Amino acid sequence: MLAYRAPRLVAVDPRHASQTCAACGQAHAASRRSQASFECVACGHADHADLNAARKIRRRGLALLRGKGRSHSATPTIREMDRRLAA
Repeated sequence: MLAYRAPRLVAVDPRHASQTCAACGQAHAASRRSQASFECVACGHADHADLNAARKIRRRGLALLRGKGRSHSATPTIREMDRRLAA
């Protein structure tokens, strides 16, 4: 069903996305305070845990589409899009 709706599918490795900060890229298990909350121990970024992980997975997928492999940082354009989605 997804292949029917999506023009292009990209397999993204989701490992540690729930423990990796969407703002600074640091991965630490202690950042995942509970099932629903995320607070980065490195930079203090706080977000809903699912939204934070979704942003990381999205950035990894976009990096794969651009041919850059695994991305640990976001371009300003992607960050701006994330701000609009969060609003």
